[in-house]
Amino acid sequence: MDGIAKTSLLTAALRAVESKRNEDERLFFDPYAEALAGEEGFVLLKKGIEAAGDQPAIAIRTSFMDKKIAEALEKGVRQIVMLAAGMDTRAYRLQFPKDTRVFELDRAEVLNYKKTILEKAELHCERKALAVDLRDEWKEKLIGAGFKRGEQTLWMVEGLLMYLDESQVSTLFARINEIASSKDMMLFDILSQTLLEAPFMKNQLEFLKNLGAPWRFGVNEPEEFMKNLGWNAIVTQTSEVAPHRWPFPVVPRDVPHVPRGFFVTANKI
Repeated sequence: MDGIAKTSLLTAALRAVESKRNEDERLFFDPYAEALAGEEGFVLLKKGIEAAGDQPAIAIRTSFMDKKIAEALEKGVRQIVMLAAGMDTRAYRLQFPKDTRVFELDRAEVLNYKKTILEKAELHCERKALAVDLRDEWKEKLIGAGFKRGEQTLWMVEGLLMYLDESQVSTLFARINEIASSKDMMLFDILSQTLLEAPFMKNQLEFLKNLGAPWRFGVNEPEEFMKNLGWNAIVTQTSEVAPHRWPFPVVPRDVPHVPRGFFVTANKI
């Protein structure tokens, strides 16, 4: 795996740590995270903590997105597309209504590793793993795998956009727009440009750069960013989701020049 793919092992290690918390404290439970992280994931976690301290954002993000998936399913969504699925285990650990289809798109080496680890795990939906490089054309492969154009879809882009440059982000959203319908929903996380430029981020950014996974992309106003792409967005700050677990003050959006992370839920216009 390259550096960006290896961050999925690190993310799995963070989910494993969260899952070992007491039942009344943890934000979710992932019984597969520890195996997926493997020794390398926990080594990366140790190095990451040494470089930049504990990172609660991944646990908070996982919990937030779990809840948003559940809300989408309650609204009738039965088709989910995960772009850069990594070590995501929701197809195995969440409950889905009958006939729900989950498409997981990622690099072949990532999906093959995941298949080896989860070979005997029980699926709770119809899962289809598609080996693609998201920098290349992937829409036809998704359609060929059974994606139904015109059916309400939840598009998930979790833990990816920060690793892309602006042109790659534009291309990714353009490809989604080509096959998305007016009923579709989207769920993703994004950083503010202010966060990427913050002095206190220096150690973390250097760690990621040395790993081969530098953070490159951020926007300060996700609502405007998505409106220009044809989506209405509702934006939640990472700090607002679980303030009891967030080590910094929760600062209102109208306060300028504050580093922020965002979770975005959007509906196609």
